[in-house]
Amino acid sequence: MTSSAAPASDGPVEGLTEEQLLAAGSRSDAVFIEAGPGTGKTSVSAHRFAAHRFDPAGDPSRAVVAVSFTRAATSTLKRRVQRLWGPAALTPPHRIVTLDTLIGDLLHDLLRDGIIEWPNGHTELDVHDSWSTFSGSTFNRTAYRVSLAGNRVEVEQGWVRKARAAIPATEIVPRLLSGISTHDDVRVVLEAAIKVDEFAAYVRDRLCQRLRALIVDEVFDANDLDLAIIEMVMEAGIATTFVGDPWQALYVFRGARPEAVRELVVRRSVRVVPLTQSFRWTTDEQRSLAEELRAGRPGVIPALAAAEVSGCDAVLALNWKPLWELSESVLPFAFQSFRGTHEEAAATLVLSHVTRMVFGADSTYLREALTSLAITDDQVLPSLRPAMQVIMDVLSTAHAKAPVEAYKLLREALRGVSPRALRKPHHAYTGRLRLIQQRLVGSAQLIPGLTTHQAKGQEWDLVGFRLSEEQVRILAGGLDPTKEDHRKLYVGATRARAATRILH
Repeated sequence: MTSSAAPASDGPVEGLTEEQLLAAGSRSDAVFIEAGPGTGKTSVSAHRFAAHRFDPAGDPSRAVVAVSFTRAATSTLKRRVQRLWGPAALTPPHRIVTLDTLIGDLLHDLLRDGIIEWPNGHTELDVHDSWSTFSGSTFNRTAYRVSLAGNRVEVEQGWVRKARAAIPATEIVPRLLSGISTHDDVRVVLEAAIKVDEFAAYVRDRLCQRLRALIVDEVFDANDLDLAIIEMVMEAGIATTFVGDPWQALYVFRGARPEAVRELVVRRSVRVVPLTQSFRWTTDEQRSLAEELRAGRPGVIPALAAAEVSGCDAVLALNWKPLWELSESVLPFAFQSFRGTHEEAAATLVLSHVTRMVFGADSTYLREALTSLAITDDQVLPSLRPAMQVIMDVLSTAHAKAPVEAYKLLREALRGVSPRALRKPHHAYTGRLRLIQQRLVGSAQLIPGLTTHQAKGQEWDLVGFRLSEEQVRILAGGLDPTKEDHRKLYVGATRARAATRILH
């Protein structure tokens, strides 16, 4: 990857490099924009959107749609489009949404037109992110299954061999029958539907009627259903743009299949337009590191003692636990991958208040925490801030009993806004608050801690990277983009503008 001075202008077209202009304005019906770190992916996606949106030859009744896989990513692209091109760029039917929204629209079309039938004849579903909105996990053996039999959606309740922590199927099945579902259930039904030729033809026709162009951001996060829908869009003759970087595909745990994206590009003869000029690197050291890693050559990153972590602008790791263990100067944005217990959710609200006060940003799993606590009113969170500040003040003292007192205050604060009741104080529940306390009393200058998943798309001047000995050996041996852990290491090592340092 070569370096170049950043574009001089922030205007709609001025300041784009030649390769960015070629990518944004390509006349090909199928384009894959391969965009490495710092190459202006969001700007090019925004310009690509506008090129289709304001094309005078475009059918005004059909939409230009851009999709990504998270609300945060779609919000970022939406803001960029509106800043560059104004509100008119997103007047209906044109929009920027999550792929889940597009998939939900297709299922609703199938239901409304009677192509398939939901139990009890529902044609409008109330779709939620998670069943945690309605119930907490318990240790149970119940399970449920949603399937398609002919043109009818069937919901079955059953059992698994061993009990595990899960939301009881007895809480889920009645809601499914009443027209309530999650995005996962919607995906299961649509995936089954498009395997039937008749239903697939209907979906393809609906896509053709509604869309004139589709832009898929972070395409390497796509799973099999996502890719099937994307290929149907292409089969319908709709202009399709993929944007992404195979080196930054991190969501295999969600079913993403980076190799399948490459197969689709080859199978459909998609034109590949690379973005190679990175505007992120401000030093030869960091530029060289990025180039060596992307070439598969050994990456040498200087070490920094944990005692010197205060010089970093951010600290990254592949998982949350090493961040909490590294130093009390590091404040991670989550305790762990969210498991959904009410006590964890409540502590996450406190952590989010602290990260907002210290860094100006919410904790990673705030949305999941609110869902787990069945808090759906947007005004609840602002109303909790005074109580959260009191809890933060209590945790800012070095008193040994502060976490217990803070937990009691937290139970009381949530009693009036959440139907979930927190269990009585126990070290398993107060321990998270103790971790926060250690940060508030132990450091005058806190440093944000994130996993590589959460750091993707962000950048800082000096980044500390907390790695195990095995991870250091992998870096030293050269990275392979077909291996998930190698991609995580690549993302973490390319977040810095000036320098990356391994923390021991």
